This record gives sequence, structure tokens and C-alpha cells, in this order.
Amino acid sequence: MTMKDENTNSTTTPIAPEALMLLSSHCAHCPGVLDSLSKLIKSGELGSLHVINLEQHPEAMQQYKVRSVPWVRIGKHELTGAQTIEALQQRINWAKEEQNTETNEVNNQVADFDFLLSEGQVAKVIATINKDHAAIQDIMTLLGDSGTVLSTRIGIGVIFEEFTGTDLLKSLVDDLGALTTHQDKRIRADALHYLGMTADSRAIEFLKKADTQKDNDDEIKEIIEDSLSALKQNN
Repeated sequence: MTMKDENTNSTTTPIAPEALMLLSSHCAHCPGVLDSLSKLIKSGELGSLHVINLEQHPEAMQQYKVRSVPWVRIGKHELTGAQTIEALQQRINWAKEEQNTETNEVNNQVADFDFLLSEGQVAKVIATINKDHAAIQDIMTLLGDSGTVLSTRIGIGVIFEEFTGTDLLKSLVDDLGALTTHQDKRIRADALHYLGMTADSRAIEFLKKADTQKDNDDEIKEIIEDSLSALKQNN
């Protein structure tokens, strides 16, 4: 195969991204994150992994502007603290998608929202959504992704509270309804909860249907009851 052929193929087949990890010898969460990254290397999801021990190279903390470890950068996406392998995989997927220039702008906004929400800067995200209502779909992308971290999910909750009962939230009834059958319980629970904020009678059908699922536990059933009660008060 010629070099030209290789370059041509690289535009259609994303290259496994590189990862950088900063850790310390006494970091409680570092071994778990390192183990997950190692698994992603072995599976071919990551192309390479460079690990720096800050106790041996303290200058790296200032170089990468890192305040705490574990710290991971995949492509241009940074993560701090304990991470699930799903959260790491999410950043890998974004890094791969960003190699496609046609979808680069959209993916950047999802990644930007994820970063802002995880850092508690929810007001900036709300301001963007107020200017462009279509941006709420990027929030739905994060909501439906099992790799979305807890701090981001907390920010998503604040956004839904901000738009409770608005036409914007009503426009998401079908999308939220689809997530009530998601295999991830956290996503199902969030979707069921947010349906109660829509003040839209169409959400009742999704909630009643979800209530018939055999795998529902007490927590899910309580969320369904609360959401149905909220909808009855607004209809």
C-alpha cells in the first residue's frame, strides 16, 4: 500500500487517539483509572498511553496546569478524578469523531457543554441554550450517554429545572420517552424524572408504560409516581 492510500484511508477510518495520564504514587483513584486505560490500550480503542508520575516529574503539574490527580487527557478532552471506563470511552469516541471535519463543530459543543457542566458552569450552558434552542439536543446527547460523569449529570438536572414547563422542554417529550427504556438504570431514572418537568400530558403515556416494566425497583417506581403527580398538577 502506498503512502497516498494510507492517507486516504485515514480520512474514513478514525485513528485511535493518544492518552496522557498524570498520577502520583499515593493517589487512591489512580490505579483504577490506569487499569481502565490499560484495558483500552489492549482493546485498540487507544493508540498510545503516556503516564507521568508527578513525584518523579513535578514540573509536569505546572506544564499541564493540573491541580489534582488522577488527570487524563484523551485527544483534547481532560478528566480529573476517579473515572469509569465508560467515561473514558466517551472521550475516545469524541476524539475519533472530531477527526471528521464535517461533524467537528457539533461534537465540540457537546464536549464544551460536558466540560462546563462538570466544572459547575451551568449558567454559561443555559445562556447558550437561550440563544439557540437547538443546543438542547446536545444536552440530550450527554443525558443518553452512559459515559457521562455524575458532575455533568447534576448540571443537566439544573438545566431541566431552569426550563421546567416551557415549550422547549415539551419538545423533548418523545426524546425523553425513548430514554425510559435505556439499559442504563441511571438514564432511565433521569428520563422518567425529567418527563415530570415537561408539564405535557403526552408524558403520562410514557410514564404509565414504564410503570409496567418487570425490572423496576422501588426507586424507579417512586420516580414514576412523583412525575405522574407533578404532571397531574400541571394538567
